Amino acid sequence: MPRSLSSGLITSLSGQQQRVADLIEIHLSTAVYFNNSFLDLSYDSATAPDSGANTYLAQGQFLGLGNVQESKDIKIGSMRVAFTAVDYTTLGYVLNNEYIDRRVVIYRAVLDENYAIDSTKVFQYFDGRIKDFSISESPKTASLSFNVGSQFADYDKISGRRTNSDSQQRFFSSDVGFEFAPQIQTDIKWGRT
Repeated sequence: MPRSLSSGLITSLSGQQQRVADLIEIHLSTAVYFNNSFLDLSYDSATAPDSGANTYLAQGQFLGLGNVQESKDIKIGSMRVAFTAVDYTTLGYVLNNEYIDRRVVIYRAVLDENYAIDSTKVFQYFDGRIKDFSISESPKTASLSFNVGSQFADYDKISGRRTNSDSQQRFFSSDVGFEFAPQIQTDIKWGRT
């Protein structure tokens, strides 16, 4: 994804020390905002479903992000977003909401020396939709992972087939099996008669 990075952000990233936080917004029925730093951060993102600054909670459950591969080609990109599932709060967000195809936006922010966000030093890292989730458990811990796909996740998907002649001939050009289907008036009985 092409980005226009501000000169302040480029300078901060080229320095010897960076304080970086990942901000994640999950657009459930009520949006939730998390970050992976040690303190709550306030940021007004352009993609948030509500207006004004939002508090991105440092709740200690946001464990990390998978790797994102970028290229100039249109291709399916996806990543894993991991949370601890030891505390049921984050797990409750998933189980009590419709989560499939909900938008997830991730920002990367370079914090200043006071650990505050300068809006000129934030860039959008990933934008996608939840495809599924998994929970893994062990005797001592548990984790919740979202599989988040980019906006092109369904780019190669072949849509469903129809029971008409045009749809059939798209895949089998010489097949005329559905050509006279509309003329059949017989009521088909299903099950026991």
